[in-house]
Parts: sequence; structure tokens; C-alpha cells
Amino acid sequence: MSIIAFLSYVIITSITPGPSNILMMNEARRFGFAGSWKFNSGILAGFAVLGFISGVFTTRLYNWLPFAEPYFKIAGAVYLLYLAWKVGLQKSSEDDSSNVKSSFLSGFFFQLINVKSILFFLTVLSAFILPFYQSYKLIGFYLIVTIFLGWMALLLWSGFGSIFKKFFAKYDKPFRLIMSMLLLYSAASIFI
Repeated sequence: MSIIAFLSYVIITSITPGPSNILMMNEARRFGFAGSWKFNSGILAGFAVLGFISGVFTTRLYNWLPFAEPYFKIAGAVYLLYLAWKVGLQKSSEDDSSNVKSSFLSGFFFQLINVKSILFFLTVLSAFILPFYQSYKLIGFYLIVTIFLGWMALLLWSGFGSIFKKFFAKYDKPFRLIMSMLLLYSAASIFI
């Protein structure tokens, strides 16, 4: 496995705007970092639970159906190309989260149905981890690294709140171009 491609994918996908990032940023902007902690900790817990559920499901399916490996790789690469297109060519949307209740359970359940996070874990497992490792310890290690880096990105969005929005607005085009190119590299590296 290319560690650079793995880390590029995990970091870029975690830090680019998505439903969880935007909700955490808006919660922190509305209530401050400490005031939004219940909701944000629900999202973080949901992210970890979703990661482990995805890990178990994808590992079992991947090991039982070895002929499916090329299809997993193709699906992962297609999703990375889609993300590169979304990041590089489309502006991020500003979601209004004024109706989101700041509670642990609302954050937790939201994250369990977050399509970006579901596809994130399925892609990282099927494209970067499972083709190279069969040991449950190594699969678990890389899954924990993935969850940890995802948490750091989520907390970064929460911590910087409106400051992050200003930075992205100022350097929007170069930021999106760099992120898009790194995602393209990650997609190509699946087949190298």
C-alpha cells in the first residue's frame, strides 16, 4: 500500500467540506467550542462506530468474495474521481444548520446515516487497506488511524468555526485545485 496515497485520501476527504464538517463548524460558530461539545461528541462517536461497522462488514465481504476485489478497487477509484471533480470544480455549499438540535444523540444518529462518511470508510477499506492486509491487527490499526485523522479534521472545523470559512473563501480556488489533484493521485495509485 502507498502510505502517501492512503494518507492523502484520508486527510483530504476528512478535511474537505461535508455534512459533518459544516454542521460542527456551524455549531461551534453558534455556541462556541465548549457549547457545541455535546453535539460534536455525538458526531465523533458516530464516526468511530460507523468506522468499525464498516470495517467488519467490508472485511467480511471482501474476504468471502475475493473475486470482487477488482470491483471494489474500481468503485473506490470512481468515488475518488467523483470527489476530485466535486472538490475541484464545484463550490462548497453553505448549509444552514439553525434547526439542528445540539445534543449527543442528534449528532450520533446524523453521523450513522451520513453518506459521505459511509462511502469514505468503504473506499478506504476496499481501496487502501484490504487489498494489502489480511491481518485483523493491521486492518484495525489502519482503521484506527483513519478514525483518528477524521476526528482531527472534524475538530479542526469545529475549533476554527467561522475563521475557517473566511480562509476557504479567500483561498478557495487554489485550495480546491490542490485537493482535487491529490485525490486524482490517490485514485491512480489504486492501480499502480
